[in-house]
Amino acid sequence: MNLYNKLVVNPDHGITLAHQLKQQITWLIATGKLKTGDQLPPIREMAIRLGINLHTVRSAYHKLEDDGLAETRRGKGTHVLSFDPGRLTQMAASQSSHTIGVVIPTWTNPFYHAFLQGVEEVAEQEHTLILLSNAHDDPHTAWRNFAMFTAKGVDGILIVSHDISDYLDLSTLDSNNFPGAPFVTVDAPESIGFSVNMDLGSVGYQAAHHLLEHGHSLIGLITFDPQASNVRPIIDGFIQALHEAGKTLDSAYTAVVPDYSLAAGAEGAERLLDLTPLPSAIFAISDTLALGAMRAIKQRGRRIPEDVALVSFNDIPTAALVEPALTSVSTPAIQLGRESMQMLKALIDGKQPAQAQVILPVKLVIRQSCGRHENGI
Repeated sequence: MNLYNKLVVNPDHGITLAHQLKQQITWLIATGKLKTGDQLPPIREMAIRLGINLHTVRSAYHKLEDDGLAETRRGKGTHVLSFDPGRLTQMAASQSSHTIGVVIPTWTNPFYHAFLQGVEEVAEQEHTLILLSNAHDDPHTAWRNFAMFTAKGVDGILIVSHDISDYLDLSTLDSNNFPGAPFVTVDAPESIGFSVNMDLGSVGYQAAHHLLEHGHSLIGLITFDPQASNVRPIIDGFIQALHEAGKTLDSAYTAVVPDYSLAAGAEGAERLLDLTPLPSAIFAISDTLALGAMRAIKQRGRRIPEDVALVSFNDIPTAALVEPALTSVSTPAIQLGRESMQMLKALIDGKQPAQAQVILPVKLVIRQSCGRHENGI
């Protein structure tokens, strides 16, 4: 990488040249453009190439050292230290930027569209700008985005459907003791610190209970990673309802898929439809998976709900528009956005929220995709 192509300093800018240079190098470290062990240019060379004073470059390098991002050794120059985003979280701006960062796992899931609507409602009241990033369902990318938001000096951050607890020391976390910008974790039940979640155990329980009430005994499951912190409680609740009815979840009838896409839902349904005997019902842990499953079921010439009943989770708007309309456990997605943004606002203001962990209830919305099976009891 030609470092000089990435650096531009402007004497007419409102902050000092040394701070501009330090900020830009920090950003290159946060984004991974500068890696562990990379050597920064010698002070004299950097000064000549940028047309600035030697002391300005030296000051910028000293600031990087103070932040734990670089180290200078006599005769060996200045090198980038091992990347630890935790260091960057100690550099939140002292003045309000009137911005917050939101890290979501994907652009495509409509659940997050509704969530962001709730965030926006509160943010607009505070005249706060929302900066949005996509983690692509990758925990490390979520952490990297968190670090980059902090390096940019946002006032606070919402981390959605990912847990960054393992990356930070949160043992003494309170509203006045954050390692940088305050943050709230959303839809990650095992996270430490301030969080807003849904009653995920009730999701699986209500779905299974409804199917059992309709006489279904052989039920298939389409799920993302069963060990994910916001998936395992759903499956646990599902299994609990089955156990109470004297039934079990057959592992052969569990289709684990790579993501929450329509294609993944269709893939999961195809696997279940190849089994003998055929499951009389399927629970998909998201509406997008269920919609993909619905397409696969119909392409096989099977009827919903007469041959295969279908229940899912989220209750996105499309769930009510398909044929047959989809029975789904409804997510309070907009309220989730409001609650998390209100909690974050309190933390930004240095206040202790009324509750450190908020859990919102869910509700089964019954439509036409889950009727009594023809052979059910």
